Amino acid sequence: PSNGSDTLFPQTMEQELGSDARRPSSDLEQTFGLDAAEALRSMARRKERGGAPDIEAQLRAVDYLTAPSGSTEDMIGERRAAMEAWTEEERGEFTETLDKLIEEERVRGLKLTALDTDDDLPKNRGEVPQDVRVDPNQRAFGQWGETIVRVDRVQKVQRGGTMVRYRCLVVGGNANGCAGFGIGKASSPAEATQVAIRMCKRNVFFVDRYQASGLSSDLVGKHNSCRVLLRSVEPNIGLKGHDLVTLIMTYFGITDCSAKTHGNRNIYNVVRATFKAICTHESLEEIALKRGKRLLNLERAKRLQI
Repeated sequence: PSNGSDTLFPQTMEQELGSDARRPSSDLEQTFGLDAAEALRSMARRKERGGAPDIEAQLRAVDYLTAPSGSTEDMIGERRAAMEAWTEEERGEFTETLDKLIEEERVRGLKLTALDTDDDLPKNRGEVPQDVRVDPNQRAFGQWGETIVRVDRVQKVQRGGTMVRYRCLVVGGNANGCAGFGIGKASSPAEATQVAIRMCKRNVFFVDRYQASGLSSDLVGKHNSCRVLLRSVEPNIGLKGHDLVTLIMTYFGITDCSAKTHGNRNIYNVVRATFKAICTHESLEEIALKRGKRLLNLERAKRLQI
């Protein structure tokens, strides 16, 4: 048992057995047993890395667990975890164990009942590939879609030369009151597009639509020298105005709106000004709550003779 120190054994035993930790694993297991050999190897690894993991190591572990698949934090976390193994066999076993734990947690999160197990399914159904995974953003917000607005080639003059990169603007949503935008930069257009799509799914905005198709009042948004005006219109009027603004309204699921843009019509300014205008939208329930009034529809008001 642990005595409160960083190692599993007292300090004197660590000094006596510290040199034996570098022996081959088969010799360690024959001499000290399986559990003691594993404890010696763990103690030697910890001693080489300067003691027990500090708060920085714990924060790096949290970044790895919360990072999206394929990102830089994910790759760095896998390399740091592989450094704990001394041989390729241990590294492979560690990777298989980690993948198995992740799959078990994913299945446990689905909260399947006893009727949903594989034993109760018909035998004639096709098998689902293991690599097919549902996008968590789609699971939370519904059917999600994106549109690449523009991919620009940008360059910066430095002391050693000119650095060329690519910038991508993506707008996405589910046409049900949820949409977002993302801007990504990378060394290639494909990588910049992937970064922008990930940022679009993180930078999400919500709006409570009037009658599921329009706005409750006129909205104004301003970014730099660009000013976007969104006018509320009657139902079944349609979308009119700037093409990029109408695209954003479509992803929000707003089909009745008239948009007008003033000033500098740079696409980045237009997108940010449009989302700033959407953020100022208030539903009828919110307006009634602010004014201290009760919201009634006309049919109920007639029944109550108000």
